[in-house]
Amino acid sequence: MLKSKTLLEHKFSLRMKRKYMIFLFIRAIIILSFISFIGFTYYTYGLGNKIILEETIVGKKDYLDIVEYHNLSEKFHAIREEIRNLKQEIHASIVPQHKIKTFQTYIYQNKTGQNLSQEEITPLVISSNVHIFYYPWYKSEIFDGRYGHWNHRMLPNWKVKYERVQPPHKPPDDIGSNFYPKLGPYSSSDPKVLNKHMEQIKYSGAGVLAVSWYPPNLELENEEPVDNIMLKILDSAQNKSLQVTFHIEPFKNRSGENIVKVIKYIIDTYGSHKAFYRTLYNGKLLPLYYLYDSYQISSFEWSKALSHEGQFSLRNSKYDGIFLGLLARQDHMNHLAASNFDGFYTYFAIDGFEYGSTFRNWALISAEAKKLKLIFIPSIGPGYVDTRIRPWNDRNTRKRSNGQYYRAAFLAALEVKPKFLSITSFNEWHEGTQIEPAVPKTFGNYRYEDYLPRSEDFYLRLTQSFVKEFIQQLNNSRQIG
Repeated sequence: MLKSKTLLEHKFSLRMKRKYMIFLFIRAIIILSFISFIGFTYYTYGLGNKIILEETIVGKKDYLDIVEYHNLSEKFHAIREEIRNLKQEIHASIVPQHKIKTFQTYIYQNKTGQNLSQEEITPLVISSNVHIFYYPWYKSEIFDGRYGHWNHRMLPNWKVKYERVQPPHKPPDDIGSNFYPKLGPYSSSDPKVLNKHMEQIKYSGAGVLAVSWYPPNLELENEEPVDNIMLKILDSAQNKSLQVTFHIEPFKNRSGENIVKVIKYIIDTYGSHKAFYRTLYNGKLLPLYYLYDSYQISSFEWSKALSHEGQFSLRNSKYDGIFLGLLARQDHMNHLAASNFDGFYTYFAIDGFEYGSTFRNWALISAEAKKLKLIFIPSIGPGYVDTRIRPWNDRNTRKRSNGQYYRAAFLAALEVKPKFLSITSFNEWHEGTQIEPAVPKTFGNYRYEDYLPRSEDFYLRLTQSFVKEFIQQLNNSRQIG
């Protein structure tokens, strides 16, 4: 009788405990639903952004995206604290140890119960088939003794014959950009800046920097020398397992003969560096070069360097490479083929600006490139705005739309199944194509644009998701092939 009574008490105790756990679970669901509603309300009406739920493009999972904290109410904090306490209370009994799933959010936990970072949940990837345009021309008063490029002058409208010359910008608060960098008006020569940039580029998933470069002493008027910091860039890139290629800008006296001299200088000076980029092409491991505004030189001049029968031919020598010209207009395709380029890129992050940068044309461009046996590298970017240096050019502004414009560009590129993808840009601040972190800032009556309601590093993370999807497509193509 005593045993039966004890057993009944034990069963009763288990039932009460089970009911109590169910009560706690229901209570948690109700409060979590309420906190989700409050969070959504704050996000919608701009009363403060605490949590943004977004879907990871590649991982096909929802994850918790912690972003900027902006003056949330004490009530919101109190509710979240109650959730945390309640979660600890029920975690050991009725919630699986490996994850707590609520609403559209996954909070992953390790064996100690501590929250794991997003990087631990979904490891970062890097692809040497993704190239990002990088600009090393910035100077700061603190590091270099003067500002360079941040004080960019207002460029005159070439369609207006007599236009009043505008004064240059005056950093540090007034800079030649519609956005303001998180690092402030920095120096490209600063090792700390370079290290930070390499960390961010690695985080984005782009494996190769296409560095904007002028040959020494051949820079165009008003351009900053950059060759003197190339070794710094290469060393910093190597430290982060990144590689570097050259985005060769138009330079003085550019010709077939001089381009050969420039390529030889690059190989003899930097070709042995471990971070110098080479890739397999037609059975050979070759460096790859981007040549900006290639259409400014006749195909006859380019052929002197790029044709096998050219007067100064680079082909089948230790200076051979993969040479990519710029496709802007439709007729540039014939120019590129006649010049003996190996392929081309589109650079401009402005859909509809030129034939080459128009997303809907990429399928046709890709088909034509295959006929001519040319490499097609589409260039994608998060948006475009340059009215702080070209105030008359607002018609070419392309709003970022919280990453939707960037996503549309990426999907258009993915559609043509390219082997390489280029990104415009990491830090071309003058034209507002950067994915480098930017922050809100006001100067006088002017308010700089920013990434809100997204976080400072939103475009780095978005790029990382694109790279993952791009790698998956490359892997699928190889399996099919």
